[in-house]
Amino acid sequence: MGDDRGEKGIRICTASVPHRSDDVVRSNPELRGRVTAIDMSYWTTDELEQIAFRGFRELNVDLAPAVIQALANEAFGSPQLMQPISLNFCFERGINETQGAHQRIEIDSGVLRQIFERTSATTDYSTMLNALHAGPKQRGTERKQFSFTDGTRGDVYRCVLLAMRADPPSLSFPYEDILRRVKEVCTNESPVGSSVAESLAQMAKLAMTVQNAPVIEWDEDVLDIVEPYFLFFLRCSPHLARLAKHSPTQADLPLGRP
Repeated sequence: MGDDRGEKGIRICTASVPHRSDDVVRSNPELRGRVTAIDMSYWTTDELEQIAFRGFRELNVDLAPAVIQALANEAFGSPQLMQPISLNFCFERGINETQGAHQRIEIDSGVLRQIFERTSATTDYSTMLNALHAGPKQRGTERKQFSFTDGTRGDVYRCVLLAMRADPPSLSFPYEDILRRVKEVCTNESPVGSSVAESLAQMAKLAMTVQNAPVIEWDEDVLDIVEPYFLFFLRCSPHLARLAKHSPTQADLPLGRP
């Protein structure tokens, strides 16, 4: 955001999303040096942790630091997402009111997955994920299939989605980073760089046909996930697994096939 006071004392304020903060100056270089930016970026992990720390303190509940950090890490800088994650933690653990006796809670990764999956039901992006997983309508030959480390098979569009959801989580991926992730989620052969770039361009277009507000953006060099809720749904919902074609096991193979 910024303001510019001209000869008549007019103040102009502009707003942009964090990954497009310099668009105003780039589109109008004459404003360079005349715009004051106000940082409205995503919350830090420490700031998100304070939501859980203060909220659970009011409930007389003490969460292990590692648990609070795990919750904050999956909120991807969004306080709006951190709140339902914390709420579903309470639902999952049966915490409905302030506890009479102080409780110290430490949970394992399995319970955390249940909490995140429960929260993903309130951030439904299934229609969006269906469209991105299917890719644009294919004419002629079918797309090349690849085998993935999660035991499934699919084309370049599933490959890119698996790369986006892989650890460590991020809302922005340079091209080299997404290409490395693509190779890591494949067990053998992986899509070539030109195929990955083309699929990212198509996915950005498809996303805009599902909803008007952008969810992902691709500018030939960087992939940005504009909506943290989508990344959370991609990572924590079982929906991507339901769309999978599983690699055949030896028991699935026809008799006589090596």
